[in-house]
Amino acid sequence: MFKLTKVSLDHIDSIIKLRLALLRELGEINTPNEEQLLEASTRQYLLTSLSNNEFISYTAETNGEIVGISGMVLFKRPPYLENLEGLEAYILNMYTVPKYRGRGLAKILLNQCIEECKNSGVKRIWLHASEDGEPLYRKMGFTKKQNEMELYL
Repeated sequence: MFKLTKVSLDHIDSIIKLRLALLRELGEINTPNEEQLLEASTRQYLLTSLSNNEFISYTAETNGEIVGISGMVLFKRPPYLENLEGLEAYILNMYTVPKYRGRGLAKILLNQCIEECKNSGVKRIWLHASEDGEPLYRKMGFTKKQNEMELYL
């Protein structure tokens, strides 16, 4: 069983650890220097964005270990016909520790993000899916639109 927790400033180290693991897995970190730069920049971003409620994240924990994470950025853009309020969310940093994959954890975290969006008045959620993640997003109702995927609520 997984315990979901909404991330606070107390969780920054855990978020950074999993984000760096994701970026290493995607081949986006190639040197220790790149990792140090990303760690410092991510820490600064989280200190600001978590405080302003612009970045929302959930962790999944089992046996005292954080094994999955989700993240989303909330923002307001000018209105358009499909979204007259302009409030949107961009989902990123969906990551599950490899040995916990295939247990539905990403779906649980994604559902939590979608519920948070509904409660916040978000009308559009979008993301860029990895090849491995795309089937889940399709099952959850996201549709492909050019090079991004989106879900209107």
